[in-house]
Amino acid sequence: MSVAKKSRTSEPRFNLCDRASLEAAIAALPTADDDTWSVLPTTLAGAGLQHDEPAARAHVLAFSKWAKEAIGRLPLAPPAEFEATDFNDYYKIVMSRVQYLYSQASSGLPCGTAPTSPVVQFMTQLRRRPQFHLGGELRTLGCFDVRSAWPVAELPLVGDLDTSLATFREALRRVGARKFSRATLELLVRSRGAPSATMEEALQPVCDEWIGALDGLCLFTLLDEDADFSGGEAVEAKTVVQDGVVVVLVQGPWFRCTFCETPLLQVMAQFMTEAMTSTGDADAAGWCREACFNFACCAHHVHATTPRGWASFFSGRRSPHPDFHLLQHLYFGEALGGITSSSLFAGRVFGSVGHGPGSPPSRLGLTGTLAHEGPMACFALHPELDAHMPVSSIFWHLLFWSLTSNHTVLPDAFGTGTFQSMLVDLQLLERVHMVRQDSGLLERFAQIFPTTPKFASEIEKYAEVAKAVALGFNHGGAGGFFGEKRRACTEFSLAAKLVKTIRTVRPAADGAIAGGRSVVVGYAGKLGDADGSWADYDVAKEGMPAKFIASVEAPRQQLWDRMLAYGRKGDALHDRMLASGDAGPKPPLLLRRDALALASALSQVLASPSMSDPRYAAMKERLAGFVQAVEAAGAALPE
Repeated sequence: MSVAKKSRTSEPRFNLCDRASLEAAIAALPTADDDTWSVLPTTLAGAGLQHDEPAARAHVLAFSKWAKEAIGRLPLAPPAEFEATDFNDYYKIVMSRVQYLYSQASSGLPCGTAPTSPVVQFMTQLRRRPQFHLGGELRTLGCFDVRSAWPVAELPLVGDLDTSLATFREALRRVGARKFSRATLELLVRSRGAPSATMEEALQPVCDEWIGALDGLCLFTLLDEDADFSGGEAVEAKTVVQDGVVVVLVQGPWFRCTFCETPLLQVMAQFMTEAMTSTGDADAAGWCREACFNFACCAHHVHATTPRGWASFFSGRRSPHPDFHLLQHLYFGEALGGITSSSLFAGRVFGSVGHGPGSPPSRLGLTGTLAHEGPMACFALHPELDAHMPVSSIFWHLLFWSLTSNHTVLPDAFGTGTFQSMLVDLQLLERVHMVRQDSGLLERFAQIFPTTPKFASEIEKYAEVAKAVALGFNHGGAGGFFGEKRRACTEFSLAAKLVKTIRTVRPAADGAIAGGRSVVVGYAGKLGDADGSWADYDVAKEGMPAKFIASVEAPRQQLWDRMLAYGRKGDALHDRMLASGDAGPKPPLLLRRDALALASALSQVLASPSMSDPRYAAMKERLAGFVQAVEAAGAALPE
């Protein structure tokens, strides 16, 4: 499944994953069911077809026949024309508007004034290095590593940061230069799928102002290597080395900086893929060919075994090959009846050539709601809510519900068991429309939320699709599973998380703040769910998970201990109730003061100058309703 190359280089060359490599891969796809080709066992296993190779071969041939004819219809998307919203998910344009309104309210600004506080910082993390074959031998890619700090001796390291940093920084500079476009933002808002119609209607009052605050701006400015953040209104990025690995930090006003997170992941994914395909046994066309096999098998098997509309395509943030990413959308639309997608890149490209939601060839409807950066930021911004339990995560969700009229929850930031218990204590569980599973075990998640509609959004292989369907999950979403994730070798794992907030506190009425303002720094983190119960987690044996991300400035151990304590409380309560068979009311985790603090924080947003605008009357009404509900529930909680 590789294509021979005449020359190799140890230095990555950007933009090898281009249209030409995709066309070469499609030209090399099989056309007959003969013995000249086979499907890799790892591809079969990933797609759940290890016992049905004939079906897998039929899927590959069906895709091959279509692709050879369809490649000429695939819209062109040259990298020089990429925009700031590309390689972002739809939830970003939803959350950015919520962040815009929150930032205005918390800063005491009137409508029409673009907020500059709070400032947030995202940080990348290379969780797992990819492996690939070079000269028939397995190698580990080290393009982001300082060679002298490389800790693993089992596999030889190929490449290092010294030889790749200049090229990587140039790739980052190109990403940062991409601009926001009013026309594209308006197109993307219109391109929402049917399930997002109510949410877009709720957010419509702020749309024009929000778009005006973004239009024409660059995504970020890459600072010189020794420069530090200016601390002003600009969105800035820099590269630093931490523990022998390059890390990208990006910082700026929240509603703008949020758009930097996923393009950073995409450029790192593409950079590593191109480093491997420029040096390894499989070139970019070989990568595409394997991806086509993976995609054909997974897409067809999911289409055949799940209810219509069950699956969504959550891809774009780690897509190593933009043109292949577009081809996947085209195939879903033309051959498999369409799919909802999170990809703003696909939304822009297909929408710009006149193919909006439901229309061929894409039949693309954008979908998404919220992400962990909401509760993570509020954890850093509202420590006054979290002295006892992580109530700031409820604050974020009620704010989101009020401004979007969408009652989705993402409960695992500080443990799903804990979040569910807080919902019960505040009498909010019945108001949840959909709960998203994003870590831990599907079975345990279904136990914690037995009757609430559920969405599985951490799918790595087909077995998890089958399990989610069997457990009654109403929907599921996947990205790399649908083809971009290599299966024959260990694939990279990347993350970027919000780790820090900086907010400017306006002076109180008595002018108590010297100099007119005060700057407050907060640090964020995310616990997630364990592969079991946090109540049983053996700290002495397991330690702090390597994937736990925190700013180097933060008290990392203190953050982890605090979040683990939150997670333990909810999981221990759930475990006791389950073991005893007690179906009665749960003993509360929250106290009355927790509810009162939450109601007070929501009331401050409600009373802000920006929310007095008549356009926001419906938002205010919903928010006031939640304040009343929280106060009423708090009256029944213990002191």
